[in-house]
Amino acid sequence: MQLLSNPTPEPDALEQEPPRAKGRGTRRMIAGVALGPMLLFALALVVFAAGGSDQPMVEPSPAALSDIPAELLTLYQQAAQAEQIDWAILAGIGKVECDHGRSQLAGCNPRGTVNVAGARGPMQFLGSTWRATAGQFDPDVAGPAIGSGQESQGYATDGNGDGVADPWEPADAVHAAARLLARNGAPTDYDQAIWAYNHSDAYRAQVLTWAESYRLTAAAAASGGGPVVNLPTGPVTLATVRGITVHSAIGPQLEQLLAAAQADGLSLSGGGYRSHEQQITLRRAHCGSSDYAVYEMPAGQCSPPTARPGTSMHEQGLAIDFNNCSTRSTRCFQWLNVNAAGFGFHNLPSEPWHWSIDGS
Repeated sequence: MQLLSNPTPEPDALEQEPPRAKGRGTRRMIAGVALGPMLLFALALVVFAAGGSDQPMVEPSPAALSDIPAELLTLYQQAAQAEQIDWAILAGIGKVECDHGRSQLAGCNPRGTVNVAGARGPMQFLGSTWRATAGQFDPDVAGPAIGSGQESQGYATDGNGDGVADPWEPADAVHAAARLLARNGAPTDYDQAIWAYNHSDAYRAQVLTWAESYRLTAAAAASGGGPVVNLPTGPVTLATVRGITVHSAIGPQLEQLLAAAQADGLSLSGGGYRSHEQQITLRRAHCGSSDYAVYEMPAGQCSPPTARPGTSMHEQGLAIDFNNCSTRSTRCFQWLNVNAAGFGFHNLPSEPWHWSIDGS
C-alpha cells in the first residue's frame, strides 16, 4: 500500500516528542525448573504463534501493569488475539504514538485535532490509511472495511461493535492497528510490520524496546523478579528520564518505575550516569586526594562508599542514586524495596540509595 511520508522521528522517545505517523496509522499500545506446574507455567508464557485462537499469550510485566491503563491493556490483548499477533507490539505502538491515549499533543487530544502529518486518534491513523477519500476523514467515522482484500479501502475497523469505525474510539483504533500489522508481516516479520506502520528505524526501535519491557519474561516469572537486562556492550548511549540520565537501554523501565512511584504519591529523583572524570572527582571528595585514595582504596573505606573509577555502574549509566533514600527507614527506600525489582532494579545492600540493574 502507498504510504504518506512523515518527518523521521528522533531516535530517543524519552527526550523527544513522540514520533508521528507515517502513512498507515500511528496510534497512541523456560526458565526450565522441574517438570510439573512450573514447567506448564513457563510454557504458558511463550508468545503465541499464528494459527489457532487457543495459543497462550505472554503475561504483562509489572512495568506493563503500572504503565498501561487496564482498559487499554485488555484491548491490546483482545485485538492481538483476534489477529494472532503479539499484544506487546501493539502496546509499544500505543505508547510511542499517544502514551496510551494520555498525550495532550495535537492529534492525540483533544478529539478533532490532527498532528503535522494529519494523523489522529490514540493509534494515529491517517485518513488514507483509515478509510477516506484523498487522504481526508469525511466524516471521522466510516463503515468498517471487513474481510480480506479490502485493505485497499483502509483499515477502518468496528472494534466495539457499534456499527461504525471511529479512529478516535480506542477499541476501533487498536483493532485496526492489529489488522494493519497482521496484513503487513506480523507475526512472522515484526520488523516489516512495524516499518509498514511508520517508515522509521528509530520508531521501530522505540516500539520494540517498549514491547520488550511490557512482556513478563520466563526468567522473570520463574524468579518473581522484573525485566532481565543484560549489560549493554559498546559505547554508552544516554537518555534523560524525568531529570535522571541513564543508559538508553534502561530508559523505558526507569520511566515506568518513576511513573508507578508517582501514582503512589512518591516523587523520585536522583542521579544516574557519571563520566569517568566525574567518578574521579567524586573519589577525591569522598576518599582523599592521593593516587592511592582515588584509584586503589577499597570503596568501603571512603565516606560515603564510592566505587573506584572504571568499576562504577554509574559510569555505564546502569545505576541510580535516589534522593531522600539515605536510610532504610525512608519512604523512598521502603517503596523501592517493595517495587523496584518489578522494573529490573536492585539495591546495593550497603547503600539504601543505590539501585542498579544487578545490585552492584
